[in-house]
Amino acid sequence: MWPGGLGAGVLCLVLSLVLLKAIYRLFLSPLAGIPGPSLAALTSWYECYFDVAKPGQYVFKIKQLHEQYGPVVRITPSEVSISDPEFLDTIYAPGPGHKRDKDLNKVKGLGINTSVGGAVSHDLHRRRREALNPFFSKQNVARLAPRLRSKVGQLERHFAQARESGAVLNLSDLYFGLANDVVREYCFGHGQDLLADPALAHTQRENVSGVLRSVKFNLHFPWVRDLLRKLPPSIGARFTPPGVRDMIQFRIGIRREIRDILAHKHDGRSSSSRSDPTIFTALRDSPILPPPEKAPHRLEDEATLLVMAGTESTAKSLTLAHCHLLANPPAMAKLRAELADRDLPTTTPPDQLPYLNGVIQEAHRLSFGLTGRNPRVAPDEPIVYHSGSKTFTFPPGTPLSTSTLLVHTNEALFPDPWRFEPARWLGPAGAARRRYMLAFMRGPRMCIGMHLANAEMAAAVAAMARWDMRLVDTTADDVAFLHDYHVATPRLDSKGVRVEVVGRAS
Repeated sequence: MWPGGLGAGVLCLVLSLVLLKAIYRLFLSPLAGIPGPSLAALTSWYECYFDVAKPGQYVFKIKQLHEQYGPVVRITPSEVSISDPEFLDTIYAPGPGHKRDKDLNKVKGLGINTSVGGAVSHDLHRRRREALNPFFSKQNVARLAPRLRSKVGQLERHFAQARESGAVLNLSDLYFGLANDVVREYCFGHGQDLLADPALAHTQRENVSGVLRSVKFNLHFPWVRDLLRKLPPSIGARFTPPGVRDMIQFRIGIRREIRDILAHKHDGRSSSSRSDPTIFTALRDSPILPPPEKAPHRLEDEATLLVMAGTESTAKSLTLAHCHLLANPPAMAKLRAELADRDLPTTTPPDQLPYLNGVIQEAHRLSFGLTGRNPRVAPDEPIVYHSGSKTFTFPPGTPLSTSTLLVHTNEALFPDPWRFEPARWLGPAGAARRRYMLAFMRGPRMCIGMHLANAEMAAAVAAMARWDMRLVDTTADDVAFLHDYHVATPRLDSKGVRVEVVGRAS
């Protein structure tokens, strides 16, 4: 036992350090003059409360803070949020010669730190991105047209069977299966055929939701996840949620795929029966990537990111689009009129299908893409922002952010922003709005899968318009953005979007 004097001295030292840090953050920090609540400037526990305890509410709280304090708000001891759509390019796409890193604190909770999305530095991200870019070009995605046509035909067979049997379909599960099959085939040359097994699709969708709900906790308490990983499996499993345990099995499956691809490096084969290269056979053989970037654990992280992001975001956009179209018969009628007597589209909709394109854009807008703040750091230059008579100068290394919520619900850009209105994307005004679409982010770190997602959306939205359906035990809250878990999450007890199939649309 410590002598009383020593214990008191240690306590006094700790309290002094805490007090000094508080004084620095509130009065001496370069960000001390930035508007915002003192608690947010003082401690990250403010953010943690709205992220974890509320839960998933900090992005909404930040919107309220901007309404109170203005376009510039200090939201953590080190991060500043800027609510100004005209400043997006400065934060995310400043042009040649200007580097933008990610904020390490917002990467570590994802558990995929060696993926392209986990690359903190600008230069490392560019190298990883260059190796992937050819596979996600418009031209390469267009080659998927036959496969997309096949998967959408499989989707429509579910619709036809439900019409005959009277069964209630869960569209959330079906679109999850569709998106997962497409992206896994693109990655590995074969999928799980998840669309053929809606029950398994439901289980995997719930598992992904469970993992995403742990992201905010992991961001604030990464040591808990790291501790569980170090425990013997028999012990760690007791403290791991069921969905997370199942996702561990998902990672094991991804690991097998990568090891199989690497094992066949010298005989030119992979686990796929396809003759054309897949994403990961191409990465394996890439002249751009040095050997450490082809290590199994790094490619495993890359595959995990591509499969999860390529499944979850597209599935949510499809589910939201279908739900809103069923709840808005005039919008569905306009879509059907435009698609009448046309072949099923399988790529990004051409200019002659503006309403279909409007449906896709509006679904992306209200799905919000990555809902978190996605801060960027200018490592070697100050950033200057002018707001009326005030000028704010942020020193190099300051994380600056906005959110899709702030941009996509900006009433000056999108009147009545929570209303699903595809027509807002038509004509010159609609074309002008596209520069404020943030669902795929922007700049050099823009989502690499945008063209693939739009091709899937075009094919599936055109297919859903062929069928008359009726929503069953489904409300707007089943597709609404109510919680930020890295993606827009509806009410936590949602069962998904469920429908009865009435028949073929006349």
